[in-house]
Amino acid sequence: MKVRQIPYLALGLALLILGSYLSFYIPFTQIPFTLQVFFLFLITLYFSPVETFFIVFAYLLLGGIGLPVFAGGKGGLNALFGPTGGYLFGFLIGGIIISMVKKYSEILALFLGILIIYLTGSIWLSNSLKISYYKALITGVLPFIPYDFAKALISYLIWQRLKKQLKTNKS
Repeated sequence: MKVRQIPYLALGLALLILGSYLSFYIPFTQIPFTLQVFFLFLITLYFSPVETFFIVFAYLLLGGIGLPVFAGGKGGLNALFGPTGGYLFGFLIGGIIISMVKKYSEILALFLGILIIYLTGSIWLSNSLKISYYKALITGVLPFIPYDFAKALISYLIWQRLKKQLKTNKS
């Protein structure tokens, strides 16, 4: 990684943090609706797997040490390892996978990323709250499916336009 990439990585980190502040809670679930996934998608489409890892890892590290970077301005180990922690770690795993698979199919990569985030988040939620996996799916996945698919589609469309602009500016 080159030093001149650091401002771009910092911008990616800032967008991920911004996405966490753009959040609200749905009454019947402990999982907030945020724009983190939307910005994660844009980050993973732009950056390499290694760069994506550094951005998301820095995000988790900042939140883990107590800075209020998670949804709703939360931070600390309780937030990182609490009921929604699986989704946060899913960002790391899913982000890397999206960034790796995008060279084959960007849309497939985004949907695979959603699946990974849902899987890690719902398993963690089930274990953390000691509820059935079915209940974790009903409260922690099902309400978010249409929104996350819309975020994937919108981020894909934005990325297609941005990619054209980046190619034009390189010429």
